[in-house]
Amino acid sequence: MKKQLKRTIVAVISTVLSAVGVMGMTVSADVDSIMGDVNADGRFTIADVTLFQSWIMGNDVTLNNYQAVDFCEDGILDVFDLCMMKKELLNYNSSEEYPVKNPVIIDEFAPCTDTIEDIFYSRFFTITIKHQYSDPERVWTVDDFKGIENIKAVKQYYSSNPYRHILWISLSNLSQENVLKAIHDIEALNIKEIKEIQTYKVYGVPDPDTKK
Repeated sequence: MKKQLKRTIVAVISTVLSAVGVMGMTVSADVDSIMGDVNADGRFTIADVTLFQSWIMGNDVTLNNYQAVDFCEDGILDVFDLCMMKKELLNYNSSEEYPVKNPVIIDEFAPCTDTIEDIFYSRFFTITIKHQYSDPERVWTVDDFKGIENIKAVKQYYSSNPYRHILWISLSNLSQENVLKAIHDIEALNIKEIKEIQTYKVYGVPDPDTKK
């Protein structure tokens, strides 16, 4: 019964592959590859699954690291590898420690160059955390910016590509001067995790300090 079911599954998958014109691709092993990291960005995430699935379906996409998705270890990339890849991602638990010892991307600090004239109106600004410090388990709060006046709230999200931890800083008292002052005051703290601070511009909304 199991063998018959397996034959049926194989037949169905083969039919699907034939329909989309993807019959598999032969690859050679690469011991230095991170298994699953088909986009070659240094980690195995849902972005890799999405990319490989798109390729399997015959879309015009590029797999930067073919070797990383040969989960069946048969030298051929096909839908069987995709199935195993999805299962592996569910069980995947990165042991990466922060700061990353050997990061693929090494970020350096870049100071904000905005002037008063560049800030039309901002409800908040964003802080980008360096790749090597972008710990998805880290929770940033207002307390991380002690001594900085006017910070109302800190919100964050973790982007899987290219593994950036982004903080959204909102202010209590809004003005071009306050935004720029808060940015420079935070930069003066010399927080090693910060890559850059950028203003978020909202066009079409009058500045409350200049509104008549």
